[in-house]
Amino acid sequence: MRFDRRWLYFSPAIFYCGLIFFLSSRTLKLKFGLVFWDKGAHWLEFVGLGFLLALGFFHNLPGLPFLRAYLTFMTGISIGLLDELHQSLVPGRQCDWKDWVADIIGVLVGLAVFWLIFLKKEQRAEKSARHS
Repeated sequence: MRFDRRWLYFSPAIFYCGLIFFLSSRTLKLKFGLVFWDKGAHWLEFVGLGFLLALGFFHNLPGLPFLRAYLTFMTGISIGLLDELHQSLVPGRQCDWKDWVADIIGVLVGLAVFWLIFLKKEQRAEKSARHS
């Protein structure tokens, strides 16, 4: 049985999830003097995750753009929910639905950024193929 290298495109997302859960297990409280810095941190964290999940799904499911986007979104928001539930078990941390909303929006933005880059790349490849 031969290993399909396309699955390696999920490696960055897997390592990134490990980092998210590692950071979630810390009781460190950072204060930056900004009211919503925590939501911004969640958003930014999940922009990255959405992008990396899209990298994996878009390279493994050719020709199925909406399925790829759907799987990216559902996987990302599920990881966000698990992260929030995980935080509820960590002393000094709490589960907050507003953090999950920030995670969801972040996944959507990361997916959108990846999709725009991917579409531009596909359009360039098609244009190049037509002119060859």
